Amino acid sequence: MGSGPVQQGLRFVLRVGQSTLTQTLTLATHSRELRVTTEVDWQETHRMLRVAFPVAVQSDAATFAVQFGTVKRPTHQNTSWDVARFESVAHQFVDLSDASGGVALLNDGKYGHKVQGACLDLNLLRSPTDPDPHADQGLHRFTYSFFPHPGDVVTGNVWAQAQALNQPPLCFPGRTAMETEAPQVRVVGEGLSLEAFKKAEQEACWVIRIVEVLGRSCTGGLEVPPEVEIEETDLMEWKPLAGRHTGAMPLNFQPFEIRTFKLYPPPELSSDS
Repeated sequence: MGSGPVQQGLRFVLRVGQSTLTQTLTLATHSRELRVTTEVDWQETHRMLRVAFPVAVQSDAATFAVQFGTVKRPTHQNTSWDVARFESVAHQFVDLSDASGGVALLNDGKYGHKVQGACLDLNLLRSPTDPDPHADQGLHRFTYSFFPHPGDVVTGNVWAQAQALNQPPLCFPGRTAMETEAPQVRVVGEGLSLEAFKKAEQEACWVIRIVEVLGRSCTGGLEVPPEVEIEETDLMEWKPLAGRHTGAMPLNFQPFEIRTFKLYPPPELSSDS
């Protein structure tokens, strides 16, 4: 993970037309992730700002992150469909790997990616004029990262690294570790992610959504206080799929499976939520 004191830092300023870019490169101790934090005062129209990383990795497909999973798309242009695909969408990363390792391009909010051959390319700003004649003009701040890793996208821990970039730790002043209470809900299992935790719309209970994000079958568990009852429902949270289960519950997930559970706490715990 990209934590620890900064070991190397570099800041530089670029001019593109009438626009100014300030970029800060950081490399944390014990991390392979090179982060590029960018601040832009963009004043261009009909100019596209992109960043590209040619790499020494050969693969006929790249892995693109989408919500709750990944998809593979070709890196060649063998068909007319491939030629027409100027960009492809990805949420938090795109990865190019072969048998010896790979490279991921991470981001915290940019979605237009292009992977052709052995080059990872990310669209940063577009500046169109239709329908908004001033689109993208003004101040922007975003971060992207270059992350080489051993193995493929799963064994290289790419998903966790992208999560660390997009969801940094939160600090709550005034509480020590000894005062911190145990979590009311805990999901255990490699590849299982707690993606939603909310109050039910029409019931006095909580709703959680768990997703398998690595694209493989896995086992794990849902840990809750012993007095809490668990009931699995359909995605709309209306139809129960099984009877209620008290306390910790074992889980078995298929690749990229999404499952929804309702948690029924005792009245005193529910009122505090």
